[in-house]
Amino acid sequence: MGDAMDYFIVIWSVVVFVENRLQSGFQYSELEKATGFSLSHIRSIFARYTGKSLARYVLSRKIAHAAFDIIHSEESIMNISVKYGFSNPDTFTRAFKRVTGLTPQDFRKRRCMVGRIKLCAGVYGVSERMVEVNNDKATVKGSTILYGVPKVGYGVYGCTPFPICLKAAANYLGEDIDYDYAMVSSGAAFRLVWDETCWNGGNVDVIFTFDDPIMVYKNGIEGIGRAFKMLCRGNWQECSDLADSSSILSNATKEDFIKFIREQIDKGYPCIGLGFIGPPEACLITGYRNDGKTLLGWNFFQDNPEFASSIRFDDSGYFITDSWWENQNTIAVMSMGQKIPTQMPLKKLIQNAVTVISGRKDGNYAKGIMAYDAWKRAITDESQFPREPVIPILVERLMCQGDAMDCLADGRDNAAKFFKKLAEQNPAQPLFREIAGKFETVKQNAYSMYNILGGWQRDEKQLRLFSETENRRKIAELIDKCKAADSEALHLLKDLEQTL
Repeated sequence: MGDAMDYFIVIWSVVVFVENRLQSGFQYSELEKATGFSLSHIRSIFARYTGKSLARYVLSRKIAHAAFDIIHSEESIMNISVKYGFSNPDTFTRAFKRVTGLTPQDFRKRRCMVGRIKLCAGVYGVSERMVEVNNDKATVKGSTILYGVPKVGYGVYGCTPFPICLKAAANYLGEDIDYDYAMVSSGAAFRLVWDETCWNGGNVDVIFTFDDPIMVYKNGIEGIGRAFKMLCRGNWQECSDLADSSSILSNATKEDFIKFIREQIDKGYPCIGLGFIGPPEACLITGYRNDGKTLLGWNFFQDNPEFASSIRFDDSGYFITDSWWENQNTIAVMSMGQKIPTQMPLKKLIQNAVTVISGRKDGNYAKGIMAYDAWKRAITDESQFPREPVIPILVERLMCQGDAMDCLADGRDNAAKFFKKLAEQNPAQPLFREIAGKFETVKQNAYSMYNILGGWQRDEKQLRLFSETENRRKIAELIDKCKAADSEALHLLKDLEQTL
């Protein structure tokens, strides 16, 4: 094997192995067995091409993850140190200060920016293409990559891609944004949609949150205090009532996408894209090569085997794709641009919540409160559940059922968290706590639906349980309870709006 291929394989193998064991720990003998290389060879290659010893690399990755947890979680510093395998708090504090220049306590107190490479210089400095590193950017001619953008995926913060991307990008840019705020500011926390004409696996997509398809993205980005601009592959302005059309470019070409992405990345701003790999869900674009023809980033579907032939991976874990424009589900890209003077006022957040929860019809879709009735009708229609169905039919129906449950569990859970925080900050306003209680009720009823179906999984057991009439009858009763609690929350939100 040639030297270049040798070091690439060694380093890639080490990065993947270490990244998945930062909390559980590992013995170096396990690394040898997993990679097929001797420890002496691994250490030699790693130090030669990264400029960092293997031990220092492992430590820096632990500190980087610990730093992120310190800022963006409420875990105690003691628990975080134990999570990443430090034998005692003093050892953790000394190691943390060597890497970041601050103690963990000072780091949390100062609300430092987390995720940028300057926290752990060279953490991702393992690619032969990196010839210059400027804090958080690796650059070569025709290439700029933002390293250290937090990975996104289902279960990272929740299960709604766009707000997950919002939080990850905002945290990278130094904004102390929680996932519940990203859910609420975008409006995604309050959505429920059901296509009345078919079993539609796209019901859960945040694009349907408002009747204007662009509004959820504009609200989300401006809600965290960043300038919004979007390029659309089609002409979304035909169905958008947004007055500020200058922030939207319709019928954009591949060249338009490349120019926009390069401009944003060169300024240090990650982009949020829709599509690029797999379905038109949100993803993060974190860099480009070949003058923008090749893109890098995080995508919720990058590890799916069905897309493996069209992507490869950077040493950082970022996907690399040259065929992103050929994916017809690549439909838009938007900025996480410069800061704007103020975040979205609370009254606007409440007004958006009222808009999203209110019952209404939008084409084939029942939305908000009306979606509950459409959902219930679908699962109680026995003609839709033949006695001996083929598996694909049940998979289609369970997918829609599962998406609706996930929408409520993730959405209302984070709505409840948001309003609980407001209640703690404003004890004289009882409406905050009452609203949180209603959303908590919806979440708990969604969890009860999961229990009827045997858990969260989408497996053969769930298919069988969902096909049983009695189980669907029980779920229908829970749907009614969710509708009642959401209706009460809607009335309380309207009352709250009048006080602001």
